[in-house]
Amino acid sequence: MIQPEIIFSPVKLGIPAQGGTLDVVLRVQAPDQPADLVPGRTPIRLALVIDKSGSLWEPLAEAFKFATYVAGRMTAADQLALVVYDDVAKTLLPLHHAPACVMVEQTTDERCAGGRTNLFGGWQEGARQLEGGKAGSTSRVILMSDGQINRGLDDEDAIIRHCSDWHAMGVSTSTIGLGLSVNEGLLTAMARAGGGQQYYGWTTKELQDCFDEEFSLLQALCLQQLEVILMPAPGVIVEPVGLVQQNADSSFRLGNLAWGAEARLALRLHISPGIAGSTRELLRASLRSRNFAGKLCNTQASPLRLPVLDQQALDALSAVAAVEDRLLEARFAKASQAFCRLVNRGDSDEAFALLDELDARFSQHPWLRGRLFGLREFAVNDLKMMMKEAEFSSQQMARCLVGKEPLMCSADQSDALKPPYLRH
Repeated sequence: MIQPEIIFSPVKLGIPAQGGTLDVVLRVQAPDQPADLVPGRTPIRLALVIDKSGSLWEPLAEAFKFATYVAGRMTAADQLALVVYDDVAKTLLPLHHAPACVMVEQTTDERCAGGRTNLFGGWQEGARQLEGGKAGSTSRVILMSDGQINRGLDDEDAIIRHCSDWHAMGVSTSTIGLGLSVNEGLLTAMARAGGGQQYYGWTTKELQDCFDEEFSLLQALCLQQLEVILMPAPGVIVEPVGLVQQNADSSFRLGNLAWGAEARLALRLHISPGIAGSTRELLRASLRSRNFAGKLCNTQASPLRLPVLDQQALDALSAVAAVEDRLLEARFAKASQAFCRLVNRGDSDEAFALLDELDARFSQHPWLRGRLFGLREFAVNDLKMMMKEAEFSSQQMARCLVGKEPLMCSADQSDALKPPYLRH
């Protein structure tokens, strides 16, 4: 039985007697991969779904080169399906044990773009190829599209619900945005609801980088469908910070977890007054997840208890800089989404006023300062690319896994030494 650990990391090791707020990062840590466990042991079942509608004539050739690359990376234990769609979906390669490189390369007749865009039909056909997967395997649709729909089901909320429903049945969804006219809002929402990742690429090299990150993550996964249930003590209200997914039962979705990594949830606790000198329980948490045999796993956290301090004693405590950094990243991700909405509405004056506000709030963080600089550069030279950068990077910050020790911000300079799914 895989037993993750749940850790509460508060920004200060004390709470105000007069009441107030406390920022906390909840960390779900996976154990290190056992030495006797062969890497890549979990068979991977992929359905690669390629949009070949008329709007994607330019990146389509790159997408098919990518399909050949994907087939070449898979082992004999893995399975691959290849689906294309325009007005209708067509399965070029039914789910087939790898290697399938030759079969993918023989699909040259389908490499001409044309027709309209039935995105849901293509994605659904990919999901159906993976239906009925066996325990002990990973099933994922990788949808490559610009996300522009003009045929079939076009209700984005309904499409997102379907992704969530199939994820609950064991088929997850990742998306790769193609082209300059990407509907990044839909593609990122599909990936979030579908328990997968979201990427953006154009050239073969960029698409290969996307898959290398995806493939390394799929090989390293140890737990799926992480959901955290928070149980605040009396007098405590919990406010999630940043971009979070909350279920109908008030639990929070954290996606999947890889060996030796951790997932994080940023929180702000609103605390009623207490008695200075006492110790107070603030929060409990439990985690439910599934292993690759499909078995439900439950893990309990030790309660968060902290001393109640008068203001002088509280002011004397140093804040934990790494926790402050993570809270800044979570808030930046949410603010980036607000920025995207303003640009989408055409409120450019308000959008750039918000960008100035983000500079004031986040420029002390070296990594976020670089992100802000990049957004301004895009704003001057390429507004469409600015939108993609803001959308995709904010979602990545919200969903990313990180190395479990120590608690560090995403600007860690040792990124190049990490597996691709831990690099940011």
